[in-house]
Amino acid sequence: MSSKLANPSSDRGRVGMRGLRASGAAAALSVGLLVMTGCGSSDSAASSSSSASSSAGGEHSEDLKLPAGWKHAVGTTDFQGIHAETKLPTTVTDATGASVTVTDDSKIISAGDGISSTLEALGLKDKIYAASKDSTSPAGKDAPEHFEYTKQTGTEGLLALDGTLFIGDNTKRHGSVAQQFRDAGTPAVVVDDQATQSEKLQAVADYVGAHDAGVKLVDSVEKDMAKAKDTVKDHGLQGHSVIQITATGAGGANSVAGTGTPGTEMIESLGMTSVGAESGLRGLSREFSNEGILASDPDVIVMAESDYQKWGGEDGVWEAFPTLKETKAGKAGKIIVMPDAQIRYSSPEIGAGAQALARAISEN
Repeated sequence: MSSKLANPSSDRGRVGMRGLRASGAAAALSVGLLVMTGCGSSDSAASSSSSASSSAGGEHSEDLKLPAGWKHAVGTTDFQGIHAETKLPTTVTDATGASVTVTDDSKIISAGDGISSTLEALGLKDKIYAASKDSTSPAGKDAPEHFEYTKQTGTEGLLALDGTLFIGDNTKRHGSVAQQFRDAGTPAVVVDDQATQSEKLQAVADYVGAHDAGVKLVDSVEKDMAKAKDTVKDHGLQGHSVIQITATGAGGANSVAGTGTPGTEMIESLGMTSVGAESGLRGLSREFSNEGILASDPDVIVMAESDYQKWGGEDGVWEAFPTLKETKAGKAGKIIVMPDAQIRYSSPEIGAGAQALARAISEN
């Protein structure tokens, strides 16, 4: 573990976030072209963006109000040249190891924004029949039907939707759900939440018999990532410590992004250090402590637009993560807010997001 995460207190020894998450009180906390805007007054400065919307349905807040010094980083993408032609039936092996034959993709039940945004980038938005009521992606929000899935609600409501294909995005969360669909006679597949972003995109394409279009999509994203890596190298940002925080992690709680999340993979792929991954966190995790966050002392703080909005602005961010304000990034105001599709979930816009993030840090 990096010394950045060590607790400097002499009586505690060198204990990082991983050691502190059990003992510390877990807080109720947890390019295309690039547009970045500095802001005016600290309490209500408006951050505006003139970047074009992504053809994959990318969406960002044009009137996001950020404190002075904080940056709104938005990358732009264009997937208009990708038009998937699904070839069914197709037999695939999903991340749970199940062999599934998909015969009908006309009414897809999408379990996550990453699934929905990938289908849209492939030109298959009209195939999305149902999505979570908590969707933040345009494709998910525009689905004809919406559902709620929790431990309390169970899978009955999902099965009652009468879809033709269920696609889950987390093997632990959706593995048993997919099996219940299959037991009921409806094909169901799950993407590996710990796979790379490119693998996730390709898996979704393969599940609907659109392998070739998936290859094109992955190639587009990886080209964007390569450009972002060049920016990091050109500005000597390798090893920069970045923490991604969210208001809607596990169980809808404040969390830190760890392994298996798009933001973490992006940060590490660029050659920088993810505080969450270095601390041994998985997914959007609540298993951290205020003391551990202070000890991690990140160079940069990043969050999605929906997180910032849910916290209600700067005061809400510091209330959720009180010690983060005392870190290098907090004191210097090196805080970046990005569209959800470019940092929070496994969207094809992740490559453009990488360019936006690299450029924002290089100019911060």
